[in-house]
Amino acid sequence: MKTYLFAFLTFVLSGANGASAPFIKPCKLNDVECIKSSATAAIPFIVPGIPALGIPSSEPLHIQEAKSDQDEMKLTFKDLNIYGLSKSQFKNVEVDEAKSILHVDLETPLSAKGTYKLEGKILFIPAEGEGNIEIKTDKVRVIIDAKYTTITDEKGDKHWKITGYDYTYDLINKVYFVPENLFGGDATRAKPVLELFDHSWKELITEIGAPIIKDVVKSAVERVKKFFLAVPLSELVQS
Repeated sequence: MKTYLFAFLTFVLSGANGASAPFIKPCKLNDVECIKSSATAAIPFIVPGIPALGIPSSEPLHIQEAKSDQDEMKLTFKDLNIYGLSKSQFKNVEVDEAKSILHVDLETPLSAKGTYKLEGKILFIPAEGEGNIEIKTDKVRVIIDAKYTTITDEKGDKHWKITGYDYTYDLINKVYFVPENLFGGDATRAKPVLELFDHSWKELITEIGAPIIKDVVKSAVERVKKFFLAVPLSELVQS
């Protein structure tokens, strides 16, 4: 809470200077440590949202629906609230000017609460249920390569515009997958399904959780895209 309060006060006080993002320290594009530090400093501002720049909050990040259909299994998540992005830690942030690519490597805890509907089989084990669900992990690694181009706005200021991206992810720490009301609350029938998720969590959750990670990355990139379009390069890049 103190970090967010300090960040907010810094933003308000520095805003008098007329900068769109006064919390950002401009960096030379070959200064990896400066870029990483500047990106870290932006987290307390971007995650809660910056209405003045058109950036919505990411804590929680709301996902209306995500489907994960695998062979004989159908799984739908609804009304998921995702938490954890405020605790993201950048491992590396680089800009490849020649290829116009922004490379971001980060680790973050993630937790999600919402509802689910499951039917079918998981590795030949019958599974069905509908109700509340909680998914939690202390660390997932996400690597994003965002393609950008440089544009000029009506004021003559240059901006980066993200035009596409690729990503990969890896579940570093165990993922706890807790669906309520499996088999209508039948604990005996639910036990083998829960044991499967507990013992084979990485293989199963990597596939089942893919749509959730996809939406998290998409939402994060959309926010960064809005940020770049709102903030001139002159405030981000040191000449």
